[in-house]
Amino acid sequence: MRRDDLQKLAEAKLADAGLLLQYKRATNAYYLAGYSVELALKACIAKQISADTIPDKDFIKNVYSHEFAKLVSLAGLARELKREQRKEPNFAANWAITAEWLPDARYRPYTMFDAQTLFEAIAHPEHGVLQWIRRFW
Repeated sequence: MRRDDLQKLAEAKLADAGLLLQYKRATNAYYLAGYSVELALKACIAKQISADTIPDKDFIKNVYSHEFAKLVSLAGLARELKREQRKEPNFAANWAITAEWLPDARYRPYTMFDAQTLFEAIAHPEHGVLQWIRRFW
């Protein structure tokens, strides 16, 4: 996928999560909110891939991971993440909430509180996880 497509999908998934929250569809809102972060991190990774090089096989295999820690590392953002967590306690709290998301969320029920908490951690305009990721994609 192209980086701009991943960016648009990340934004769309978060917007859809917000709509689902309005209609009290907590489980699907929770899943889509987390999925927006996965797509955003993959957009950061895509920025690193040059059209005239063949990436390492293990690198490409790992891009298909759903683990945020692994994706942050592949995007080259591990040091930046630690720096931001030390500098901004609100962001650190939002990252901690977001980092609990797993793709298996689609198989579990979530409460409105769970979904709203995750959504706010990702979407917060100043200290949100997606706001931070946008700086690097």
